[in-house]
Amino acid sequence: MERFGLIVQRDPAAVYWRGVRYHRPRGEVETLYHLVKRGRASHIALAMLTVSEAAETNVTKVRICRLRSWLRSLGGEVTISNERGWGYVLERS
Repeated sequence: MERFGLIVQRDPAAVYWRGVRYHRPRGEVETLYHLVKRGRASHIALAMLTVSEAAETNVTKVRICRLRSWLRSLGGEVTISNERGWGYVLERS
């Protein structure tokens, strides 16, 4: 999947930005994949990604926080913003 020059590959899990491959944890790749695929993802859809994990309910928030930080370190051209009451949106800055 590709959006705004950000390419996300599920198997093997990898993220490409401007032709450079970045290794991210599998959970972050899955989260980013759903955002890249549709441009936005609901809280419920992202929470469903963590159902099989023995985890707390804030896993999605932690993943989004880490992805936001990582995207900022790449230059901040692509961001993840909140859509109040619904979920998250991947957008170009």
